[in-house]
Amino acid sequence: MPIVSESVLITLVVALPAEAGPLKDFFQLKPLRATNNVFQSDQGIRLLVTGVGRKNLNQSFARFTRSELTKASQQVSPAWFNIGIAGHRELAVGEMMVANKISCAVSAQSSFPTPVLSGNNYGEVLTVDEPELTYPQNAVYDMEAHAFWDMALNYGMLDLIQCCKLISDSPHDGVEKITAALIDEIFYAASYEIRQHVDLLRNLAYEQQQLMSDPAPYLEIADRIHLNVNQALQVRRLCQRFIALNRESELEALLATEYHSARDLTHILRESLKSAGKVIEE
Repeated sequence: MPIVSESVLITLVVALPAEAGPLKDFFQLKPLRATNNVFQSDQGIRLLVTGVGRKNLNQSFARFTRSELTKASQQVSPAWFNIGIAGHRELAVGEMMVANKISCAVSAQSSFPTPVLSGNNYGEVLTVDEPELTYPQNAVYDMEAHAFWDMALNYGMLDLIQCCKLISDSPHDGVEKITAALIDEIFYAASYEIRQHVDLLRNLAYEQQQLMSDPAPYLEIADRIHLNVNQALQVRRLCQRFIALNRESELEALLATEYHSARDLTHILRESLKSAGKVIEE
């Protein structure tokens, strides 16, 4: 089941309004006030429509991340997901490919997303500045992915930046056949996979947020006894370890016992974890 939390926010990034239409339907996205290319649901999903090409993406992304909208979201754990149509010389129209490599034809630079999304097809996304008509390489050809990657790296963690493409053209089905109706058809046919990817990223973002935030038991301890910097770090890690092992009830019981100092408490928590055979990393 997908996690819904105010601490998690996933931003879908597309180039075309025709790509945005199905996503707005899937995730019940509504236009945000004072914007014409940003949409959001009440379930922590946003959509940014950038326009075609690296230049448009860079400009739209820069305006978006400078906005008060984004500044107000600095306390959440963000994930970024670029999805859109692209060409390939072998894959059939409608197939989805998850990027395991994103390259720029102009700069010859490449990046490698963390392999967290599942799918039937994995491969390279090659970003070009003009529509590709001959498909010389065994790669997906698009016009925004590499710029998306460079921009998103400034605002998100590596694991939470992902890209996948839906095939819209090939040597047998040229770019001249792409219509808004075809894009609609492709996106709706892939709706189940798209939802799976979005749910996975939201869950990963939530897990990361939990690791980065102070656990409630730690805050309770910090309120009750004095902790120096080193002690605070140790107690926070121990609390996070209990939570990661789904042993929160045991942690609460241990915190209810008598302890007279931070040293006593860390000893109690460590011994409990050691007794269960769990190694504590320093």
